[in-house]
Amino acid sequence: MKFFTDNSIQWPYLLTKITKYLKMREETKKKYKEILIDPGVYDLIKSNKYSWEDKIDIKEFLLSLPPNHYFSWDYPSDMNLLYENEFIEKSWENAEKFVLYPQYIVTVQAKFNNYWDFKNRFDKYNELNITSGILGLGNMCKHPRLNQFMKHALDYAFSHCYHRRIHIYGLCKDAIPYAYRKAIYYGIEFSIDQEKWQYYKPSSERPFWFSEYIKAIKLKGVKVEA
Repeated sequence: MKFFTDNSIQWPYLLTKITKYLKMREETKKKYKEILIDPGVYDLIKSNKYSWEDKIDIKEFLLSLPPNHYFSWDYPSDMNLLYENEFIEKSWENAEKFVLYPQYIVTVQAKFNNYWDFKNRFDKYNELNITSGILGLGNMCKHPRLNQFMKHALDYAFSHCYHRRIHIYGLCKDAIPYAYRKAIYYGIEFSIDQEKWQYYKPSSERPFWFSEYIKAIKLKGVKVEA
């Protein structure tokens, strides 16, 4: 399993916002095995669009990315329920628009904590011919623990996925071993991004706490790539 997180610790798999990525020096980018570029979802708490929209040509941006850097322009519907339906539709529109770009992760967005909506929308996304081979699962990060919705959704996703890899955004700690076992059983590559391990931790202590977090996951039988 590939575990992406921010640059507060030294780790080969980086999670970073698009605005920060564009400011990174090229030699810094080369230090990482893979980089996952986030659109900056916290913009959506108070808005129905990202702060960088209309400023960045995403087609050009995607064409500029090296083979180990990936981006998804989806709109997590749980960030602002006032725009839930709009976010779901815009995510689907972008999936169709950018599906053929090899550095684009197509990300499933559905109504929060609604299994039947997730299942129906997953089937629709799953039928796309995704050039990157990576299918993302959104709307998982606000579940603090493995629950019935997540079990059903993860079971369905891994058992029906047509693509080589599933990426899950912000997956909680006790759900990671569950998803990992599904990935192994169904022969699907698996990656997540996660920053929750560092909540309330002083920056000087983060390397220690990250190491402890990874150790705890490994004790549950998860093989973490480094």
